[in-house]
Amino acid sequence: MADTTSSNATPPTASTDDRTGYDPITGTFHARFDTDGHADAIVVTIVETVAAVTDHDPTEMPPLFAIVDSEALSTLVASASGSHLEVTFEYEGCHVAVSSAGDVVVEPADG
Repeated sequence: MADTTSSNATPPTASTDDRTGYDPITGTFHARFDTDGHADAIVVTIVETVAAVTDHDPTEMPPLFAIVDSEALSTLVASASGSHLEVTFEYEGCHVAVSSAGDVVVEPADG
């Protein structure tokens, strides 16, 4: 059977929240996760945003835990609530920054 799966995801677009969507000035994509929510929200937000930016199916991307200890990332970000913490790493050719304020910023590779 041929794999005909395609991603219908599109990069986040501008919204009423100035902290989400595409920033044409910096060329970055912004998403938010609930800092009071489930720890998996961080991982899901990162993977879904990178998938949309790179036009990949998230289920066909390498798991985030192969790049960064996602459990430790979630714990670290959750424990820094009330203070500023930013963790950066590369994933699927994108520069990813995650903050304790609930922000995910994805900068795609050139091109």
